[in-house]
Amino acid sequence: MSNLDSLLVELEATAEAFWNISRENAVFLSSLLKAMGAKRVLEVGTSNGYSTLWFAEAVQQSGGEVVTLEFDAGRAAIARENFSKAGFSETITLIEGDACQTLKTLTGPFDFVFLDAEKPEYATYLRLAVPLTRTNGLIIGDDTISMADQMPEYLTLAFAHPELESVAVPIDDGIVLSRKR
Repeated sequence: MSNLDSLLVELEATAEAFWNISRENAVFLSSLLKAMGAKRVLEVGTSNGYSTLWFAEAVQQSGGEVVTLEFDAGRAAIARENFSKAGFSETITLIEGDACQTLKTLTGPFDFVFLDAEKPEYATYLRLAVPLTRTNGLIIGDDTISMADQMPEYLTLAFAHPELESVAVPIDDGIVLSRKR
């Protein structure tokens, strides 16, 4: 078992405390990244870095990078430690702060955007992420079944936005996968 594999298993034991995605979801998203040859990934909501590590592993072969945003300084410190343990400190850039503000400072294009932070802010994240996403890039909203009541504006916008083609995927707590036209 590699260092990364053992670290992922270790982090899975704390998944509930850190609100991590399931391994099934991580494998699905990692497979999408590899299939599309993604080089630039943007993650909104780092937590302890579990999904970030999956994304970094997926883009490593293409010399890609992951930019991840985290509001909580304590979680950011834990994530940085995990990135270092996995040998991904050069692949991952973690930006601390309010995602509604830090998203405005980023430069695209990104191939893949993963939204997994404050659910009521998803519509704002989506509005800010669409211009940062390349044509045929993907924007994924997480927890769209289990926490749908906290993101009604996002769910409406994802399916009504003229630049997006979206589909609900019933994996883990639900995701909405949106392709930028």
